[in-house]
Formats: sequence, C-alpha cells, structure tokens
Amino acid sequence: MLLLAVGLTLLIRGGVIYFDSDAFVADPDAYRVIAKTLRQSGVFGLTGADGSTRAIAFRPPLYPWLLSICMPGGQLSRLAVAALHLVLAALTACFVFLSTRHFAAQLRESSRFDGGDRLGLAAVVLTAIDPILLRQSVEVMTETLAATLAAAVIWLWSGWNAAGATSARRRGSIFFPLGIGGALALAYLCRPTFLVWAVLLVVATPLRFRNRRGVKSALVIASVVALAVGGWTWRNMRVLGHPVWATTHGGYTLLLANNESFYRYLSEGQFGQAWDATSFLNAYAHRYEGDPREAAFWRRDWTGTPNYDAAVSEVDDDRLCYESAVATIKRHPSVFAWSMVVRVGRLWSPFPHAVAGRSTPATLAVGLFYVALSLAVIVTVARHRRRVFGSRWWAIWLLAITLTGVHAVYWSNLRMRAPVMPAIAILAVCSVVGGKSKRRAC
Repeated sequence: MLLLAVGLTLLIRGGVIYFDSDAFVADPDAYRVIAKTLRQSGVFGLTGADGSTRAIAFRPPLYPWLLSICMPGGQLSRLAVAALHLVLAALTACFVFLSTRHFAAQLRESSRFDGGDRLGLAAVVLTAIDPILLRQSVEVMTETLAATLAAAVIWLWSGWNAAGATSARRRGSIFFPLGIGGALALAYLCRPTFLVWAVLLVVATPLRFRNRRGVKSALVIASVVALAVGGWTWRNMRVLGHPVWATTHGGYTLLLANNESFYRYLSEGQFGQAWDATSFLNAYAHRYEGDPREAAFWRRDWTGTPNYDAAVSEVDDDRLCYESAVATIKRHPSVFAWSMVVRVGRLWSPFPHAVAGRSTPATLAVGLFYVALSLAVIVTVARHRRRVFGSRWWAIWLLAITLTGVHAVYWSNLRMRAPVMPAIAILAVCSVVGGKSKRRAC
C-alpha cells in the first residue's frame, strides 16, 4: 500500500509537470538566479551585469542550494528540477502514509488496526491532488520542500512514544529528538517561519512526557535547531556585517501587509475583491525619493523611473520597510486589528480570489475541494475530541497556530498554508475512523 501511495503520487504530480508547458519557467522569488550564482561562483547571492557577485540574505538558503545541484553546466535543468520536486512529493507521501497509520491506530486504541493502510493511501491521494500543492509543484518556489519537511516532523512526532518503556526503547529514544531537531533545522533554513514552530515544539516536549527524558529531549531538539540558526546568523554577520537570523525579506513582507494602500482598500469595504497593489508597488519603487514612514509619501502619485540608492545595503532597506510598516500600524491601530482578521481569513479561506485570468469553474472547484476537506476535519474533531488534541497531535495544531499567528501580521494568502496541507489531509481521512477497537472474546 505504501508503494501504491508513492506510485499514485508520482503519477499525479508527474502528469501535471509533464503536461504543463510553463512548468519551472518563471522565477518569481529569484531562487533560480540565486542558485545560478551559487553554482557558478560558490557565493549565495546575485551576479551583477559586470559579472561581479554580491552575497545576500534576501532568501533562505536551503531551496536555492538544492536548485544549484540541478544546474549541470551552470544552467537550470527543468528535468532535474522536476526530479527534485517528484522526490520531495514521494517523501511527503511516505511521511503522510506512515503518520496516518499512527494516528488512526491511536484513535482506535489498537496497534493492529488494519484500516490504517487504506486511510494512509486516501490521505496521500488527497495530498497529491491538493490544489495548492499541485500548483506549487510546477513552480520554482519553496512550498513543495516546506510541505515535505513539515510532514517529516509530524511523522516523527506522531511515532514518538513515551520514552523509557524498555531498555531497547531507551537506547533508541535519541533518534526521535535528533530527527525532529534535524527536520526542524532544515525547515527553518527553508522558511524562517518554521522557527516559531520549532520553539513551540521544544516547549511542548517536556509537557508531553512529564519526566527528565522529556527535558533532555527538548534540549536535544533545541540544540540542533540552534546550530542551524547560529550557522546562518554567523554567515550573514560575516558577509553582510549584520547578524541577520532570518532573511532581509521580512520587512517587505510586513510592509506589503501593512501599508496605506492596503489599509485604504480595507477601510473602503472591498472585502472579497482582490486588492489592486499597483499604487503601493509604484510608491515602493520610489521609496528613496521621500520618506515612506510618513503618510504623505503614500498619497503622492509616483510616476517616472525610480531613483534607487545603490549605496543602501539590503539590511538598511529591510529596516526601512519594517519602520514604514510599523509607522502605518501606529497611525491606524483599529485598521491593523481588522487587517489581522482579514489575513487570517485569507490564509484559511477555501476559495481563492476571483482575479483576471483565473477561471471561474476552476475557482469553484478549488473552493468546493477545500470546503469538503474542512467539513471532514470538523467531523474528525467532533468525533474524536477526547483524543485528537492529545500530545501525539500537538505537532499538527502547533503548526496551524504558527502559520495563523505569523500570517496574521505578515502578508497572507492561500499559498501560505501549503506546509500544513498534508496534515489537513490526515485529519480529514480520520473522520471515518470509528471508536475504540473491540476484541472478540476467546
């Protein structure tokens, strides 16, 4: 059944990649150009028109590093990227399948629950056809990798029993905190948002086991994650002169979610319509021709070629974006509060925005898929409310809390919930699991 699950995943994702002529063509987040610079010069950065390289911390390092491996001869191979995404999809299928068996067996209170394999297969298929993950599987972006790493953490956490039951388990108990710490470290290097999840899981580990081993395990997880954070921060301190622990992209993401144009859109009650960001983008491009921390800057009609100050470092640029966003929030605290509600709604909305070029039938199909998935999750929670919030499930709920909390403040849309979608599929299929397993009398 596991092989069947992986095979179906490869068939579905591979078919979408094969028939999509635009697969891996666009580079909206500059991962390809960063990977190319890394491959050709060994520098994690960008290459200028004169061939010089500049180290950056604008994007997290893991995905560009993987892409650089897919560049024989210095050019990105679409076949190699497709293979990378298919390997990640296959790994996700394995983690989802095995996690579903763990959860289903717990709900049935039976380690020999035969229906776990069928539920695992169903969860894998739901993950493979998930519209968000399916769309991102043909993009040069981090969602596919992020979903794989999140699924790995959930699998390890769900299979991690109370340590110390037997001497053999005591000897092997280090595997789980090391594995969880390693997966969380890689997830952080894929998306800094995962660091919040890592902190929550470190805090949750002693609460789960309530013994000395739980404290030691938490220290192991924290140490592994700290090595990744420290290494990335040290690298940025060395090449940029600033201890950047995340990226220099966070300020823009915060400003995109908290600016005068977006707040005006919210105040005018246009909820349900897509925000036209043209005025914001025009003003943002001219941010060095005025003071974007002032409201008057955003009311000007900016036209013409932007005058970018080449002497400004990316760290200073990031700081300017943060300060501009914070200034907007302070001017409009009530709108900021409402914008948090809107961003959370957008994160978890079943329906994507109807925008130009997006098919209405496709939008409805996506929405109905997520409505059905949400209803199944609600059934699971209602049917198994005494167990579904147990400690084995904490990784799922803490990931959902992490994404909700971060994207309530930073920019948000459906795509931002991609890492938790495999877990949502697991919760959905558990809606059909019955109660406690009944054994026949001898």
